[in-house]
Amino acid sequence: MQGVPSSHGGDDFDLDDEGGGIFAEINITPLTDVFLVLLIILMVVSSSVIEDEKSAAYEQGRLAERALQIMTPEGAGNEDIVPEDVVVSVMPDRTVFVDTVEVPIADLEAHLRERKAKDDNIRIVLRGDQAASYDVIMDVIARCSKAGLANVALASRE
Repeated sequence: MQGVPSSHGGDDFDLDDEGGGIFAEINITPLTDVFLVLLIILMVVSSSVIEDEKSAAYEQGRLAERALQIMTPEGAGNEDIVPEDVVVSVMPDRTVFVDTVEVPIADLEAHLRERKAKDDNIRIVLRGDQAASYDVIMDVIARCSKAGLANVALASRE
């Protein structure tokens, strides 16, 4: 049998597990460990960055939109907030923010009149916390109406 290598001779071409074939596996355990450590570091750093941002915003007298932790009531609204909207947020402690600026409720009507003078077709999106007092929400709506702004939408979450 010429041309066919035998398994008993010196021309052994069988590459099996016992014969010393090519080993082509990669151990990914160290790589997985590195990714898990990086994920933990990212989670810790991101939470501390957010807390630093909140404290800096409070110190400067302004709040970023993310820092306004308002739990709006559940609802079935189908419109999104657009950048042209004026967002009025009512916190549980009766403070009112227009976009990210705290405005005393006594000055809210004048502040909204100034905004209306700049753009006549603005929409007010009222983000009232579900723990906020109903009379404060009604007071804000009344002040919007007195300022000549009839397009008031109430924000909710799904």
